[in-house]
Amino acid sequence: MPNDCSLTSLLQYYVDKILNNLASKDETKREMVKILTSCSFSKSMEIANRSLDEGVNALRSTGYCVLDVTAITSKKFYVGISEISPFYLFFETGLVWNYALNLPYIPGSVIKGVLRSYMIDLCNKKEECISYVYEIFGISEKDVYKDENVEVYVTGSDTSSSLLVALDSYPIKGERLLTGDIITPHYFKGGRVVKNEYEASPVPSLRVAINEEVTFRFVIGIHQDALPLFQKWASYLGYESGGFSFLLPLLYAFKQGIGARTSRGYGEFELENFSLVSFSFIKPKRAGNVMVSVNG
Repeated sequence: MPNDCSLTSLLQYYVDKILNNLASKDETKREMVKILTSCSFSKSMEIANRSLDEGVNALRSTGYCVLDVTAITSKKFYVGISEISPFYLFFETGLVWNYALNLPYIPGSVIKGVLRSYMIDLCNKKEECISYVYEIFGISEKDVYKDENVEVYVTGSDTSSSLLVALDSYPIKGERLLTGDIITPHYFKGGRVVKNEYEASPVPSLRVAINEEVTFRFVIGIHQDALPLFQKWASYLGYESGGFSFLLPLLYAFKQGIGARTSRGYGEFELENFSLVSFSFIKPKRAGNVMVSVNG
């Protein structure tokens, strides 16, 4: 067994162990959870925090105002696409992992996607409100947003760049980073949902999740053109929060959850601290206008 908590070494060890004895997969999973949940990742988190310091300086040097936020997980947390997660072979669950830092992380693209989605939902189908969101996050030549109630078509002959830059978010503090989790699958029989629970025999599934009481650091670069757009967006929600409107969608995301299984209460955060690092801006190249038409 590896002497360190390198995920690469652990995965290789347990893959070899399972291949040598396929019947021992469940026992191997339990052993792997025990090892991972006892590992200390404190040194890796210190390195990640220093790396984010460099990211803040880089954003400042390019002229962005930097929103620097720390938040603590109040519930267990999954993030990542299962099929590309190193944990998928063992647990069929998603945790995106940086092998160089030996840490799980939240991709910046996920953070931006979550913020955009929640902001659009909060617009409650108001076209002008939605147009502000697209101006903040940028549009392609043809973009379509769909949910169960509405389709939003964004039209324009030109593209526009995003006014936000979200860095990957890493855990920077936490006594116990990973924890075991038990998920009971839905009741199915013959490919159909079982209406009578007495007809089903669900087998609980052992997983690895990010633990509660883990501090993550979120670094978001905000261009000056985004500030009035955030204020206009917030006004549609009845908030007159002045220059801090850009903080509202992040706080809302913390409350609603980030990552997988948010409908089950996973992925919730509590704000710990935040700061605005710089108000020195430069203007990026932009082109085109946003026109939103809501059908539904």
